[in-house]
Amino acid sequence: MTLTEIRAALDSRGLRPLKQLGQNFLHDQNLAKWLALQAIEGTAAGATVVEIGPGLGALTEFLLEARVKLVALEKDRGLSIFLRERFAAEITGGQLELREGDALDLLPQLGLAPAVICGNLPYYISTPLLMECLRLPGNPARLFFLMQREVGLRLVSHCGNKTYGALSVLIQTGWDVKLVRTLPGSVFYPPPEVESVAVQLIPRLQPLVAPEERESFAAVVQRGFSQRRKKLSNLLPTTDGRRAEHLTPAEWVDLWRSCESQR
Repeated sequence: MTLTEIRAALDSRGLRPLKQLGQNFLHDQNLAKWLALQAIEGTAAGATVVEIGPGLGALTEFLLEARVKLVALEKDRGLSIFLRERFAAEITGGQLELREGDALDLLPQLGLAPAVICGNLPYYISTPLLMECLRLPGNPARLFFLMQREVGLRLVSHCGNKTYGALSVLIQTGWDVKLVRTLPGSVFYPPPEVESVAVQLIPRLQPLVAPEERESFAAVVQRGFSQRRKKLSNLLPTTDGRRAEHLTPAEWVDLWRSCESQR
C-alpha cells in the first residue's frame, strides 16, 4: 500500500497508528515486495509461513503472491477487521489464516511447525518474541524480522563487545544471523525516530543446543549475564574467572554442560 492508501484506509475506519503497539506501517511497495521475497527465499510453494503483526498487509500481499500457506497473527482488533476485508478471498480459499491476539500468547499455541516466521516487530516485543521462537518445539524455523537497529546489532554481536549479551548467545547457538539491510524511518508511516534493520536468521545445520535442551541452556546463560560486572565463578558452579561477555557461544555450551554435570 502506498502512503496515500495507508492514510485513507486508517481514516476511513477511524484508526490511527498506536504508539503503545509500536505501529509503523511500511509504505514503500517495492521494498515491501523485496523484503517479503527475502523472507521466504528458498521456501517451497505451499509451505507454512507465520507473519507476526501484518498491520495493513504490506508484506502479507507479497507473501500471498508467492503461494505460501500464511498464518498471520495480529493484535489490533481494527486492523484484524481490515485484513479480513482486504484478503477475504485468500481467507475463504484457505491460503490465509488470521489469528487475532498477542503474538507472545499465540506463538506457543501454533500447533504447527512453520518453515518461516517473519514480520515487522515493534521494539517492545522484539526480545520477548525472539525468546518465544527459541522455545518452539522441533527444529527452528527460518526467521526474518524488521526490527530496531539496536536489537539487530545485539543479535550479530561478538563476544567482547558491549552489545554482546544473553540474547546474542542464545540466538547464535541455533541460527546463523545476518543484517540484510538498513531501513530509514522515511519508508514507514509514521516514521520512527530510529533506524530499523532487516535481519535474517537461518537455522544452523548442526545447532549447538538441541531443542529439548534450550530452556536449561537459556537459564544458565541468563544467570551468567545477570550481573555483567561479576566473574562467572561468582554466579555459576564453575572456576572460570572470566565475565559473561568474554565467552563465545560454543564456550557457553561447554560451560552449561559442565554446570549440568554438577547437578
